Amino acid sequence: MKTGIIYTRVSSDEQIKGTSLGEQEEFCRKYCAEKDITIVREVFREEGASAKSTDRAVFLSAIEYCRKNKVDFFVVWKCDRFARNSTDHYAVKSTLLKYGTRLDSVTEQIGDDPTGKLMEGMMAIIGEFDNDIRKQRCSGGMLGRLKQGIWPWKPPIGYICENNKKQDRKKEQPDPINPVIFPIIQRGLKEFVAGQYTMTQLAEAYNRYGLVAPNGKKINAKLVDRLFTHHLAYYAGILNNPFFPKNGEASYEGKHTPMITKEEYRAILMIRAGKRVQTMKRSRHNPIFPLKGSVFCSKCDKRLTGSCSRGNGGVYAFYHCYNVSCDLRGKTVQKKIIEDAFIKFLESVTPNEKFLKLFEEIVIQHWTNKGHVFEVQTNKYAKEIAELNQKKKRIYEMREDGEYTKEQCTDRLNEIEDKIVALDISLNEAKIEQFDVEATVKYAVRTITDLPKLWFDLAPELRPRFQKMVFPEGVLYSKEESFRTNKLAYIYELKKKKGAQRTPFFNIVDPSGFEPLTSSLQMRRSTS
Repeated sequence: MKTGIIYTRVSSDEQIKGTSLGEQEEFCRKYCAEKDITIVREVFREEGASAKSTDRAVFLSAIEYCRKNKVDFFVVWKCDRFARNSTDHYAVKSTLLKYGTRLDSVTEQIGDDPTGKLMEGMMAIIGEFDNDIRKQRCSGGMLGRLKQGIWPWKPPIGYICENNKKQDRKKEQPDPINPVIFPIIQRGLKEFVAGQYTMTQLAEAYNRYGLVAPNGKKINAKLVDRLFTHHLAYYAGILNNPFFPKNGEASYEGKHTPMITKEEYRAILMIRAGKRVQTMKRSRHNPIFPLKGSVFCSKCDKRLTGSCSRGNGGVYAFYHCYNVSCDLRGKTVQKKIIEDAFIKFLESVTPNEKFLKLFEEIVIQHWTNKGHVFEVQTNKYAKEIAELNQKKKRIYEMREDGEYTKEQCTDRLNEIEDKIVALDISLNEAKIEQFDVEATVKYAVRTITDLPKLWFDLAPELRPRFQKMVFPEGVLYSKEESFRTNKLAYIYELKKKKGAQRTPFFNIVDPSGFEPLTSSLQMRRSTS
C-alpha cells in the first residue's frame, strides 16, 4: 500500500474565507485516488498570513510527520505552496528523500532531475549528475546567445562559420555572409516566392548559378527541401529556440543579415503548404489603423473598423462603424482627424507634474514603511538560523563527549535541520519582498509623463496594449463630442477625482496596487 500526506497553503488571511484551500485539497485527494495513494492522516493546512510571516509551523509539522512515520508521498497542489524558488524546492525535496518520502505535485511534473538523483544518495550517478549540470549551464549559455540575436551553432550554407569553438573563444558576433554563396541562395529564394520554380526546378537553377552542396556534389531537390525545412527561418532573420517551451520564447530576432523578408518567409511556407500566397492571414495589428479594437462607436458601442479607398491618384484611410443597424454606418471619419483627436484626448488625461510628484512621494514613503517590516523579518530569521547552527555544533560536541548516543544525535540533528529548512524558506520570502521601489516608481512616472509621445513612439503591435492599459474598456468617439470614456486606469482616475492632490491615495486605491507583483500578492488580489 502506498501512503501519503497532503499539504495545502494560502498566502493571505483573505483567502481562508475563499475556496483556495478547499480546492487544493479537492485536487490533491482526487490525484491520490487516481494514483492509489492512501492518505494516512488529516490534511496539513497552512492558513493565511501565518504561511508567510511565521516559522511555518504546519509545514514543519508535516516534515516532522514524515520523519517519524512511514510516508511514501508528500502531495502538494503546486510546488510554490511551500517554496518560492528552486533552492528551497530542492532543499525540501532532499530532506523528504532522506526520510524515504517522495515529493509529488498535482499540477507539475516532478521527475528524476539531476538534483533529485543526487539526493537519493546513489554515489554511482555523481558523474551523471555533474554531466547533467554542465548540460544545463551550456543550454543556458546557448539560450543567452539566442536572446542576444546570435545563433550559437554552425550557420547554414550561405554564411561563414568562424569556428569559434576550435579557437577556444565565445561566439559574440552574428555569422557573416559568404559573399559568393549568399547572393546565389538569396536569388533562388526570391525567384521561388515569385512562383517561377518548383522545388526540383529550383535545384536545377541553383546548379546553373554555380552553387554546390557542402559535400561538393550537385544540388538536388532533397537538399533544397532540407534548406527550406531547417534553415528557412534563419534566412528570414528568425532564430528558432530549440529549448522552447521549456525555456525562453519560441523565437528571437537575429542580428545576422537576412536573405529574405518576413513576408517572403511566410509566402514560402504558404506555397509549400499548397496554398495561394494571397490567402495568407493578415496581421492582427494593422499599422495603418492603430486605433482598431480600442475605439467604439458612440451610437451603437461597436468597435470602429478601418478601410482604405483609392481615388485622385492616391490612397485614403478612414475609420467607420460596420454595424448594419447603426445610424452612423457608412459615415467615415478621416484617419488623420480621429488620430489627432485621440492624441489631444491623451493630453487631457495625462497627469500633471504636481500630481505625479505627490504620487511618487506617497508611494515611496508607503513602501519605505513596509520595507522596514521585511527588514525586521529578515534579521529575525537570520538570527534564528544562526542559533540553530550553534545548536548543531553543541550536539556534535555532546556526541563526542558521550552524552548522546549515535541514534539520539541523529534524531536531534534531523529535527534541527527540518527547522532550518523551514526558516530558510521564510528568510528567502522576506528577501524577495525587498526591492528598489524608488527606481521603479521614478521609471513609471517618467513613462506616463507624456502619453501622446509614448503612443506615437510605440511600435504598431504595441499600441493596442498601451491603449488597453490607459483605457481598459476602450473609448467612445463621435464627431460632435470627440472622445470620451467611462473608465480609465487607476492612476488616471485618481487625477480626475476632486481633491486627489490633497487626499491620501491609499484612501482611494488598494495599497496592494503599488506593491511588487509577488506570487502571494497576485493570489491575494485574485481572491479579493
